[in-house]
Order: sequence, then C-alpha cells, then structure tokens
Amino acid sequence: MDRPARPSRPLLLIDLDHTLVERDGPADAWTRGFCATHGIPADAAPAVFELYRADRSPAGFTRIAARYGLPDSGAALWEEHVTREAARTHLLPGVPDALAALRDAGWTIAVVTNGSTGIQRAKLARTGLLPHVDAVCVSEEAGARKPAPAIFHLAAARLGRTLTPDDWMVGNNPATDLRGAHATGLRSIWITPTPPPPLPADHPAPTHTAPDTPAAAALLLGSP
Repeated sequence: MDRPARPSRPLLLIDLDHTLVERDGPADAWTRGFCATHGIPADAAPAVFELYRADRSPAGFTRIAARYGLPDSGAALWEEHVTREAARTHLLPGVPDALAALRDAGWTIAVVTNGSTGIQRAKLARTGLLPHVDAVCVSEEAGARKPAPAIFHLAAARLGRTLTPDDWMVGNNPATDLRGAHATGLRSIWITPTPPPPLPADHPAPTHTAPDTPAAAALLLGSP
C-alpha cells in the first residue's frame, strides 16, 4: 500500500520552558518578594512555596491568604503571580529567528506545554512569541499533560491536522517530551547539552539531539 502523501506544510510541536524561554532564578525565587510585599516574615517563604506547590491556582492563593491573614483575594494574588512569573521569563537566544525560518520554509508550529494556562500564555505574550507560532496547547486547558498522547493530538486538532509519523516534537524534557513523542508516533529532537547525558535503558531515544532550538531548527530545515 502506498504511504499517504505528506501534508503540504510540515508540522512541529514544540515545548515552551527551557526550549523557547527561560526563567530568571529558581522556581521559588518569587516567594521572597511576595513575602516582603505582603508583610509576611521572610522565614515563611519556604512554607508559602509549599502551599503554592500543593495548588497552583487562585484557590491555592486563597489558602495562602487565609494562612497569613492577607486582605487580598486569592484571585488578585493569582493575577499578581501570573504577572510576576511572566516578568521573570526571557527568550532563549536565537528563538524568534529560528521559528521565523521554519515558518518561512512552510512549517506549521504549535507550542505544547505543561502548566497553568494563565502563566504559560502570559509568558508567550510577554516574550512576543505568539506571532511566531500557529497554535498553543497548555495542559491545564487541554485536560491532559505530556507525555499523554491526548495533548499532542489536541494541539494538532487545533490546527485542523491529524498527527502523522512525519511530524516532529522538540523539547528538553525526556520524561515528557521524548516519551510523549514516542507514545504518539512522532519524530523528536531532544534539546540537551553536548554530549547528552545517558538515558535509562528503557527510555525511548530521540531521533536527533541538539544543544538549542536554533540548532534543532537547522536539523528540521534539512530533514526530508
């Protein structure tokens, strides 16, 4: 049987954090400023972060407000947090040019990311990435997290596409990006230092490795 014809526009699914953007400081860096702003003792910062980790949502911040007697609503504190997280996010070098080169060559691009819809979309807006991609699929709104195949299929569906073995996933996380690509039947590029660290024996191998997204884009532009 003849293989189905490849769509006229090749499809790339790509991760967000540590692939397209990077965060300034560790995950809990915001808690010190949060405590200072809201009059919470500085030594409570680790406990604030644990409350946040337990529920990364307005409801989680409602619990933080109740614990420390804050007058602010959980919704207001959440919006403050979304703004703060977006503000400490920056583009990785060469990303806009790499995405532009892919789209100029006919690629369709969807960001597929785990996380909060509000925070992830705020990062994309803050860094100016939205005009460089064709769709965005965030796990919270998708109801599925990488590596579950459902989120990859939903991203393609938002573009009016069905995934094929000719499509690609690019990301830095082996447990979510590579396992998800393998489970979904996609080719993959692992963003990782050179030489890459060893993967467990039972872990699916990527199609390629690359040190960064511009290098991954060069591989894609040269792929058949």
